[in-house]
Amino acid sequence: MADSTPNRPGLDANGGADVNALMLALFGGEVITAFQKNTMLMDKHQSKTLSKGKEFRFPAIWKATGGYHTPGTEITGDTIPHTEIIVSPDDKLVSSVFIADIDELLNHFDVRQPYTTELGRFLAEHYDSNILRTLLLSARGPALFAGDQGGGALQNAGFDADANILIDGISQAKEVMDVKDVPIHSQPVHALLAPAQWYRIARSDKNLNRDTNGGTASVKSMTLTTIDDINVHKSNIAAGVFGADDSANANIPAKYRAKFGTTRGVVWTPMAACSALVQRPSFQIVDQPEKQGTLLLSRMMVGTDPLRTKCAVELRTGAIPA
Repeated sequence: MADSTPNRPGLDANGGADVNALMLALFGGEVITAFQKNTMLMDKHQSKTLSKGKEFRFPAIWKATGGYHTPGTEITGDTIPHTEIIVSPDDKLVSSVFIADIDELLNHFDVRQPYTTELGRFLAEHYDSNILRTLLLSARGPALFAGDQGGGALQNAGFDADANILIDGISQAKEVMDVKDVPIHSQPVHALLAPAQWYRIARSDKNLNRDTNGGTASVKSMTLTTIDDINVHKSNIAAGVFGADDSANANIPAKYRAKFGTTRGVVWTPMAACSALVQRPSFQIVDQPEKQGTLLLSRMMVGTDPLRTKCAVELRTGAIPA
C-alpha cells in the first residue's frame, strides 16, 4: 500500500518546510484583533512609534513676553522659556501559555483560538490600566513653566453616589482646563468613569429627562455619550484602578505606582499623556519538541508618561491617601 501525501494547511505554498508558517500569521491576527477590541484608551491619548532610539523628547515652548517701548532705547529681544518632556518605554510585556501535544490530541475542542484571545486581552487591559494611571498622575503633575499651571483636581464626597454632582463635576473639570488655556474647543475632551458611576448618571432623572437631554435617552435605552460635549466612557479597568492602592504594586513599573483610593473619575484631552511604542502587539508560536508541546506567546513593548499636565483633571471624593 502506498503512503498517503498529507495536505499541510500551515505550509507556505511559496516554498519552505515549516508546516506552521501560515499559522503564525493566523494566530498573530487573532491576538491583534483581541487587543484592539479590548483597549479603550489607545486612541484617546498621544502615541508615537519609537524606532532606533531609547526615548521621545518633546520640546515645550512657553509664552512670549513684551512691554512698552521708550523712544531711543535699544530693543534687544525678550526670552521665551523652553523645556522638554521625556517619554520612555517600559520593559517588554509578555503573556504566554504552553499547550502539551497530548492535550491537543485528546481534547474535543480547539483551545488555541480562545487562548490567543485571552493573551491579547491581557496586553490590552494592562496597557489601558497604565494609560489610565498616567492620566491621573498627569492630573497630579506640576506646571511645566513658572507662571503656567499643572494638572487639576476636583474634590467632592458626592462623586461616589450622587449623579447630579458627578454630572456637574465633569463639566467643571472642562472649565478648569478652559481657564488654563487648554484648547478644549479644538481637541476632543474625554471623561472616564467606573461602571457604577456611569450607570448612576445614565439612570438619573437629569439624563432620562427629555427636557434636559433633548430626548436622546429613555428607560428603554439608557444612553450616555456626552456631558457638556465631553465624551463619557465607562470601563471595568477604571473599576480596577479607581479606589486602588497601587503604591506598592510590584506588577507594574515604578513610574505608575500611586494611591488612587479616593479617585472616582478623570477628565482629559489627548495631550495629557503620550505612549512610546517600540513593539506593537505581536505573536509567536514556538514548537518545543523537547517538551512535547507548543508555547504560544504574545508581546508588546510600550511606555506611557504624562505630557501636558494641565490637560487632565482628577475627580475624587477626598484627599489623596497618605
